[in-house]
Amino acid sequence: MILEQQRKEIVEIGRQIYKDKLVPLTFGNFSIRDHETDYVCITPSGMPYETLTPEDVVVVNLDGEIIDGIRKPSIETGLHCAVYKKRPDVASVVHTHSTFVTAWAACRKEIPSVVAEVAALVSGTIKCAPYRRCGSKELAEVTSEALGTDDAVLMGNHGVLVVGPTIQAAYTNAVIVEEGAKVAFYANTIGGVHLLNADECQQEREAAIKGYGQ
Repeated sequence: MILEQQRKEIVEIGRQIYKDKLVPLTFGNFSIRDHETDYVCITPSGMPYETLTPEDVVVVNLDGEIIDGIRKPSIETGLHCAVYKKRPDVASVVHTHSTFVTAWAACRKEIPSVVAEVAALVSGTIKCAPYRRCGSKELAEVTSEALGTDDAVLMGNHGVLVVGPTIQAAYTNAVIVEEGAKVAFYANTIGGVHLLNADECQQEREAAIKGYGQ
């Protein structure tokens, strides 16, 4: 089995994301790009995360063609590949349907930077890509385009897509975006919210790129 370690990591993160209720049922999909081969390990379509094994994870190339695996890959494989083609710095893509980000996506509204951690991901608001049919080439195009150089983007009437240099980092970003969406909702409900300005957002983003943590 090729890329066994990466497949194991996807299984572990899938279970963590399900446990943290960032996805209901079998919604969402996660992948890791191996920079040596440019192969992508991605979750299979429609399988419960709590029962996944490394053998269930599918390996495809950047055109979405199956290289190894016994399962059908996620219907959003094209989306993941589109992001990897545009972003050589990205080694993992996580797509979730967590409640608060999906609510913002359903309204097709950008999430404002009301907390510094969100600004560190996007240097401004979290944009919302237009709605396109699930699994379509059009969805891959508009979402990867809207993502740009950011680490997170909403998908209209769908969910959120986040990226990172590792799958652990992408998972962390998914948690941050959901918390940011929740805080933004409650802050707007309370009223009188103060948004971070463009300069403050840019400073947070630059600091994060330079290297937060160990």
